[in-house]
Amino acid sequence: MCIGYRMDEEFRRLVDTTARNKDSVYYYTAELETHLVEASAANRSVTVELTIQDTDIGPAGVLDEGLVSTIADFWTSALITAVNGGRGALTTTLNVQALKPVSPGTKIHVICSATAPDSRPMPFATARFVSAADYDDVLAVATHTKFFKAAT
Repeated sequence: MCIGYRMDEEFRRLVDTTARNKDSVYYYTAELETHLVEASAANRSVTVELTIQDTDIGPAGVLDEGLVSTIADFWTSALITAVNGGRGALTTTLNVQALKPVSPGTKIHVICSATAPDSRPMPFATARFVSAADYDDVLAVATHTKFFKAAT
């Protein structure tokens, strides 16, 4: 168990380093207050946390889909890159859907999961935006498919 924890801590640092190494000019999420709170190499997953602000809520009272897509793209890309040994990939599809109303001040967790590295050339990840107080309270979802360019 101690070895697994050390491995997950190393994996958490790898994903966080991969995410934070991106140029914030292109990745707005680097400027958002998201914090990596958990990572599992065995499950190919990470959980990030943020507290919702007024500006994060769209006119319908749900999470702004731009926010959802930015966070999902940023963290699932970092996760897919880490799971695949640092190999970057191009996005082919990114789908998002806000599902339920949310209030300012709500703390949420974004649970990202990626497919196994042998799923090449099309790695896939999901992101579930849930209430930190109740993981069954799903506020938004996203799916992200990427494509590995052929080695040159």
